[in-house]
Amino acid sequence: MKNTISMLAAACGLCLSVSGIQAAGYQLFGAEEARNLLASQRSTLNISQQDLQDAAVTDHYLSRHNGITHLVFKQQFSGIEVYNGLLQVNLNHKGELINTHNLFVTDLASNAPSASPVIPADLAILNAAQHLGLSTRLPALNISHHQGDDQSAVYQSTEVSTADIPVKLVYQQDNGAVRLAWDMQIQTADAWWSLRVDAISGQVIDQVNWVAHASYDVIPFPNESPADNGYQLETVVDPHDLTASPFGWHDTDGNAGAEFTDTRGNNVFAQDDLDANNSGGSRPDGGAGLVFDVPWNPAVDPDEEQNLEAAIVNLFYWNNIIHDFMYQYGFDEASGNFQENNYGNGGLGSDAVNADAQDGSGTNNANFGTPPDGQNPRMQMFYFNGAPNLVVNTPPAVAGTYVAGTASFGAPLTTLAVNGLIEEVDDQTDTSSDACESLVGFTAGRIALLDRGGCEFGVKVLNAENAGAIGAIVVNNQGDGVSTMGPGAQGGSVSIPSLMLGQSDGNAIRAQLSNSVDADMVKVNADRDSDFDNGIIIHEYGHGISNRLTGGPSQSGCLSNAEQMGEGWSDYYALVMTADPGDGATQARPMGSYATQNPGGIRTFPYSTDLGINSHTFVDLENANGSPHYTGSIWAQMLWEVYWNLVNKHGFDADLYTGTGGNNIAIQLVTDGLKLQPCNPGFVSGRDAILQADINNNAGANQCEIWRGFAKRGLGVNASSGSVFSTGDETEDFSVPVECELDDLIFEHGFQLN
Repeated sequence: MKNTISMLAAACGLCLSVSGIQAAGYQLFGAEEARNLLASQRSTLNISQQDLQDAAVTDHYLSRHNGITHLVFKQQFSGIEVYNGLLQVNLNHKGELINTHNLFVTDLASNAPSASPVIPADLAILNAAQHLGLSTRLPALNISHHQGDDQSAVYQSTEVSTADIPVKLVYQQDNGAVRLAWDMQIQTADAWWSLRVDAISGQVIDQVNWVAHASYDVIPFPNESPADNGYQLETVVDPHDLTASPFGWHDTDGNAGAEFTDTRGNNVFAQDDLDANNSGGSRPDGGAGLVFDVPWNPAVDPDEEQNLEAAIVNLFYWNNIIHDFMYQYGFDEASGNFQENNYGNGGLGSDAVNADAQDGSGTNNANFGTPPDGQNPRMQMFYFNGAPNLVVNTPPAVAGTYVAGTASFGAPLTTLAVNGLIEEVDDQTDTSSDACESLVGFTAGRIALLDRGGCEFGVKVLNAENAGAIGAIVVNNQGDGVSTMGPGAQGGSVSIPSLMLGQSDGNAIRAQLSNSVDADMVKVNADRDSDFDNGIIIHEYGHGISNRLTGGPSQSGCLSNAEQMGEGWSDYYALVMTADPGDGATQARPMGSYATQNPGGIRTFPYSTDLGINSHTFVDLENANGSPHYTGSIWAQMLWEVYWNLVNKHGFDADLYTGTGGNNIAIQLVTDGLKLQPCNPGFVSGRDAILQADINNNAGANQCEIWRGFAKRGLGVNASSGSVFSTGDETEDFSVPVECELDDLIFEHGFQLN
């Protein structure tokens, strides 16, 4: 297999002169003409004529604002496709080849194994269930006949999956080899698995969870949370955009008049899921006039009935707002957006978002599962437990209340304090205070103080509990920020509470341990509902955007590599959609501060162009330790630098839908970059796609602003991702192209060129 990114110069030999579908003065160039064009590049792409001829076109659409034709070819042989075997092609408005991204197997016909499976599909499902830890001994029931060369079928097993299980044969690339595998989808309460099971050995050889996780907050656009508008629900009238939702938000048939008077429509079905069964719960009804007049009382528990209705209406409203907003920037029907009826504009319909308010399957989080175009995604919004606090009673030198981060595992903290003396742990291995191994000499009945890093949070706290600790305090070793700690593989076995302290607070307490530090672990604030946190809803929807646009809307597995930036794009969209004209580049923009009741947010640092507030650079990926949120936060900070460079150059336009300011340009470039980048992107290929988008859209007018933003954070001209399937092997560089250095010199000294 060869992964090629070809930045081919425009030449008449690489130009299509065909008549295509017209859109806004541009034309959609034909797939077969593009196939013929690629045939002339076979030696560069390292593909055979048969590879190209057998390939199927899975996605073919036009970006209306810039005339870019996007095509995705999927490799197949004898009716069986190669999983993620994609050849992406992008053509400018003249039909000239901009770039290609090639993930084809070279000469598949010679390298493909026999298409005869040894393991039948039902046994492959059992093997996948066992691999996922799902308990069943009964084979799945085939509820459809095998069809086609790929033996596609649909199976049913309520013990394994909450939805029917589609299965088909595919070729899977595995460390240079090509293996015959069963491709399947298995849905559970908190995950949506796409798996490949070797059809010869029965081994699971690849899996992707289409559900991505996060933590954030909500109210009317563009407010980020109730804290932005005085904790009031505001009435908005006819907020739908006539271009994106021409028949309103409650239509599905494309004719005048609403099909639903509750919180269902063409773009989203919103309901509660208190019982966590994904089958749909209650929905507020607005009557024939579609008047959703629901009260909200922020002083009561989030599951109080009047607040439940308000939460569902708010979730419905925001999913629609994001849909209409992103439509302006090219996330439309043809490119794979979420609509039941695509109104004849291309793409596959029947895939409105299923948005579940107050979902009972989790806390302190939210998620979004993104299947390929034509299948409904699911958004799940959870409660956030009131922010925990550490209250130190003695000694006086450190007495007081400390802001802390919570954990999504173990016993939740309540208003009934867990009291005890604090004792630092010792595992006598490497960093002895990180509790990554069994503790030595710990005094049972005390609160364990330990350091972040080296292993999963669940492992640390479980080791403390096994040593007799009644609670655990994890000290951040990467700054004073605190965040929600995830469980990892061992978190389910933890039964004691835990919290996180910032580095300075933790070290101050550590210095006083010889003086018997007595403390309470306690929750002093009420729970909050993420359905009222716009930043969280935008973030989750952002996963759907980045998954549908990367590799084409027919794919959902193109953001599964270690250096992928899915969490970063989601943070970015949350930042730009809640931007205010009075914002400044250097001010701190935290993520999730409302839901978590933590002013610093849930990332290691708030977002800011001030290196003193956010010090992240490219090399920090060596500390990612498999965390997509940590990786994403570095990427989002880089995008935030680019955003502010463009705002400083072109100004801020408060019209976020159709404005022409630097903020609008930045949103467009990042969205177009998703379409132009390869499957399994890394930071360098993501950067290059945004630079290419600026060439496509603006004749490269903003190249230096983009370069300066990335280079400031170590993603300069000579930066390298290493392998995009791992982190820690990156090469940092802070240089910009020579022409940008000259531009800086002219600006700094006031030189003029005649």
